[in-house]
Amino acid sequence: MLAKIGVLLLAAVPLLGQRPGGLAERIRSAPLPAEQGQALAASFSEKDFTRVEAILGGAVSADMPSASAAELQALLGAIEFVGGRMNQAVQAFRRSESLKPLDDHDRFTLAMALVNLGDVKGSRAELTRLNESHPDQAIYLYWLARLDYGQRLYDEAVEKLNKVIRLDPDSVRGYDNLGLSFDMMGLTDEAQGAFAKAVVLNRKLPAPSPWPPHNLGYLLLRLQRYHEAEENLREALKYDPQFALAHYHLGRVLESEGQDDAAIVEYKSAAALDAKIAEPLYSLGRLYLRHGRAAEAESVLAEYKRRKALAVDTL
Repeated sequence: MLAKIGVLLLAAVPLLGQRPGGLAERIRSAPLPAEQGQALAASFSEKDFTRVEAILGGAVSADMPSASAAELQALLGAIEFVGGRMNQAVQAFRRSESLKPLDDHDRFTLAMALVNLGDVKGSRAELTRLNESHPDQAIYLYWLARLDYGQRLYDEAVEKLNKVIRLDPDSVRGYDNLGLSFDMMGLTDEAQGAFAKAVVLNRKLPAPSPWPPHNLGYLLLRLQRYHEAEENLREALKYDPQFALAHYHLGRVLESEGQDDAAIVEYKSAAALDAKIAEPLYSLGRLYLRHGRAAEAESVLAEYKRRKALAVDTL
């Protein structure tokens, strides 16, 4: 559960592990000879993470000041995280911490790497440490609430998320995840209210996320309030036309409204955009059968079974 949640959440998280100026500036200021520094910058620009690892690993020497060695290892951890190499990121941060305590930016990135690896105990320990040091910063409490959600501790998640919102009344993610927690508790009215607040705040962002309107639209779909559900799902797709789940749920809405041809288009889009999800194919196959399109239904349902089997094999 948690590993899947981590992937979904991190997709919406800005680049982590950054000091002011960004990762590129941190690379430029790394304690390296000029030639190695240039090679590191070029390798990072080319996303050659194996080469980055070789440069930074080879640069650490026994006679190097511990603070410099710690910074190189922490920098490697931040770069590995950006490259999606979570195990390597954790190992690099741990090596850095053995030389010098991590700063808050790097500790947070370490926590996020642990979240992605499904290490609940480790990520909770790092986030708790950050939250205790900075109780006035909502971000650490927010991620602790997400850990609660991943472990189905919904009451605890709600308590933390309410604190997040008190600290940051404009927190889109705070309201959105409060809605998710209420939804899992069966508190439909509370969930709808939280999602609606998230949608309003989300519209004010420079780059709105598709998740708040999607989550509200999906709830309204289940409540059979199809017109409202369609409006919100289309808003989600306005922000991200490649959002497979929104296409799938919009297809369900359209089918429920008797717009079968439009629903077929949405189901096809969902299946094409995400090769890992099977449900749109089941809905598409069932719709084909209802319209007497047996050959198309057979092909689609065969692919549905293949994807379902693949999902079981990868658990």
